[in-house]
Amino acid sequence: MGTDDRAAVPQGGVTSGHVEVRVHCAAPLPRVWAAITEPAHVEQWFGHLAGPLRVGAENRVDFGDGDFFVLVPRRIEPPELDFEWSFLGVARQELITWRLAPTADGVSVTVRDHDDRRSPAEAAEMLEGWTDFLSRLERHLRTGKNTRYGWRDDIDGSVELPAGGFHPLRESELYEWLPIASDGFEPSWFFVLDEEGPRRFRIRDWALTPDRLLTFAVEIPDARHSPMCTVRVREMDGGIRKLGFAHTGWTRLGWSAQRAQSVRRRFAATWIAALESARTRAG
Repeated sequence: MGTDDRAAVPQGGVTSGHVEVRVHCAAPLPRVWAAITEPAHVEQWFGHLAGPLRVGAENRVDFGDGDFFVLVPRRIEPPELDFEWSFLGVARQELITWRLAPTADGVSVTVRDHDDRRSPAEAAEMLEGWTDFLSRLERHLRTGKNTRYGWRDDIDGSVELPAGGFHPLRESELYEWLPIASDGFEPSWFFVLDEEGPRRFRIRDWALTPDRLLTFAVEIPDARHSPMCTVRVREMDGGIRKLGFAHTGWTRLGWSAQRAQSVRRRFAATWIAALESARTRAG
């Protein structure tokens, strides 16, 4: 195997919550720049970009399984690209900077994800994510093939809530934002409301630690697995609280990918609406 056929391994680290990852791409700078800015090329390794990037204009990169980022470019000046983005459109905006530097045999690509308020676990997760993304970019440029991932097993997200009297993980206030209903004794149903109409799903294994943690499973009819949900509240500086969730198990339903992704998208939209509702009530 020749040198040009070998994958370059991304290198990165974390400094005070900021994540930086670098990879070498054996391709000319114009091709690498196109790969990170032009919709037709971005779609080959990352996600579907709604339209051309324009400074100050809101855009969206969609992964097809219900996950997406809302992004706003702040600088588009080759070889430098800066944008702010928000996961699912509800998370706090983060600044992402790309720097391309020509080398003797290609381009060094450096991505820096700026956020000094991340926990060590969150920073480690973002480091893993960017390492994977840059591996896919490098592999696409090296092989010319589509290197996007199929879809994720988890639906997850978070929103920041201001300090105040709203407590999202107290049973009396859960019903104000979470799409659940009681059978008169305990929470028993999770509701999905969208253009396809209302649908309710049985809840089981409900466990609530007030103000800290909620776990439960949602039963999907005809599925081999019940996706498990974890909801947490984490205290941050200044009295701000981070409300986050992870709903896992969508690749284990025992269905075709198309059918499972369709249901995953419906649940993702429902969770986004729930986070928005919590933020509105907290505000």
